[in-house]
Amino acid sequence: MGNYFDGKVALVTGAASGLGRGLCEALVQRGATVIVSDRDLAGAEALVAELGADHSSAQSLDVTDPDAVAAAVAAVVEHHGRIDLVFNNAGIAVAGQVQDVTPQMFKKVVDVNLLGAAYVTQATYAQMITQGSGHIVNIGSMYGLMPGVFQSAYVAAKHGLTGLTLSLAAEARERGVDVTLICPGYIDTSLFSSGTYEGKLDEAAARAAIPFPFIDVQPAVRTILAGVRRRRLIVAFPGYVRAGWTLTRISQVFFRWANARQFKKSLPQ
Repeated sequence: MGNYFDGKVALVTGAASGLGRGLCEALVQRGATVIVSDRDLAGAEALVAELGADHSSAQSLDVTDPDAVAAAVAAVVEHHGRIDLVFNNAGIAVAGQVQDVTPQMFKKVVDVNLLGAAYVTQATYAQMITQGSGHIVNIGSMYGLMPGVFQSAYVAAKHGLTGLTLSLAAEARERGVDVTLICPGYIDTSLFSSGTYEGKLDEAAARAAIPFPFIDVQPAVRTILAGVRRRRLIVAFPGYVRAGWTLTRISQVFFRWANARQFKKSLPQ
């Protein structure tokens, strides 16, 4: 199969830290030219300084602004002549019981996690149609495949991203464009420490509610890129995610019971 990433131009959003940073590092190691895109321009520039300007460049981008997204994609195409890969990785988290999540926060999560990915997808997909090739990778979540307590806004946005990705895949195949949805479990990034907690829930309580070990960034990146290289439609990992996804499809009764049990166990006193 060779090196799928060598010589390709890759745009990564939310790239200055966490999973995005890990993806940029791995892509450069595999021979890609990477656009490190993030609202935190200083963080993006610091990463480029480490990766090397010959293989990467920094870009300030707020994915919730469709005009800014269109301009950013146009700038990449003007400079490089193409976009071969896009990783829609930008995302935020909010946790809390449904009645405690404010309308403003619900909107913000959907704006970033779903609409932001949609704007970047539309802009890059148009270019890929012109090229007749490309690969769109949407970083979803296990919660795009199953329900989860204390995460109504996040789960809603990630389910929307799942629907967007699978619908796009049906169209993109005829255009020569590959599409991959990444559905990981809990990765050890700053998503929890930088997240918003509503009502009585806090970071400690949210972490205590998780019955699974966290995945280190580097193994997660290797799994993601292996799935992308194989052009898989859905990459769900680790094993507990695949098991949960199967159980969700087989028995909604089981998941209602499991979620109710987790809710009662973790409910703040």
